[in-house]
Amino acid sequence: MEIPLLISRFPVMTHAHMEEITTDIKNFFQTDAFHILNRNTAQYGDYMAAGALYCIYIYPLGDTQKLKAISRYFAYWALIDDLYFDNSIDLDHIQQISDRYTAALEGIPNGDKLFAPVTEFCARTDWQEDAKNLFRNEVKRYLNAVIQLRITEAHKKVISVQEYLSYRHFNVAMWVIFSLLYDTQDDLEMSMFYSPEFAEIFEYSSMCIGILLDLYNLNAHKAEISDYTNLVYVVRRADHCSEEEAINKSIRLFYDYEARMEEACNRLAATCPRAVLYFKYVQSGSVRYCNESRKMRYLQKSDIDEDQANGRTIL
Repeated sequence: MEIPLLISRFPVMTHAHMEEITTDIKNFFQTDAFHILNRNTAQYGDYMAAGALYCIYIYPLGDTQKLKAISRYFAYWALIDDLYFDNSIDLDHIQQISDRYTAALEGIPNGDKLFAPVTEFCARTDWQEDAKNLFRNEVKRYLNAVIQLRITEAHKKVISVQEYLSYRHFNVAMWVIFSLLYDTQDDLEMSMFYSPEFAEIFEYSSMCIGILLDLYNLNAHKAEISDYTNLVYVVRRADHCSEEEAINKSIRLFYDYEARMEEACNRLAATCPRAVLYFKYVQSGSVRYCNESRKMRYLQKSDIDEDQANGRTIL
């Protein structure tokens, strides 16, 4: 079954300084940081877009200089995820990479060149300390979820749909994405981040994007070890159904969770209008980026792959 493009119900917007941000990420892509590319990541990783376009779509009202830094971080983060997490079931090595990632977040001086871009991102002088701590905490939750899902994959554990989604919704790292709003915007109240009202929105968004990514990765050229960590396979085993039925159930789940997110946003619109606006842009921008990346990062095997050049991008 051909995987359709999923459409968000929320408004979209593009950052006014798109060209400036994309020029910066193109320069970053030429640095030594990306010498670790392999065939899979060079051909389908599309890291310039994973950094610049994604930032431009999800933070359309954010500070331009900060978005340049976040764009660089996103591009490199996507590469690390592709190289060391999505395509490995070596749990000892994954734990070592996670530990090195955490050390870089904390700024521990150990000369780790692999995570130098992460250390540099966290060492920025324009951070508010509480915003940086929020970001660090959410990245650690992402890393914990990565390990939980890699354990599931390595041990070929058959788990329920809800158990899978409970791991996936942190693994997809939308909580990290939402936490960075507190760096890009200066009109958000930090104390509200973990409030039940905000957490509900973040959870629904995370479920949506996790489902969307699983659908887009299902038949994509980009390699990924996910026989037990893709929602479609989890649904097939749980419900004893065909792939087509599992795909359709997953699509319905996406739209159900986004409808719940809209309801949660509507409940907060009167008291937190700016926050709700930012949250909607994160959601719609994530969907928009993934849809546009179907041309590259999530190119389906049923599509014609005309350009085999390394380092290609949709930018």
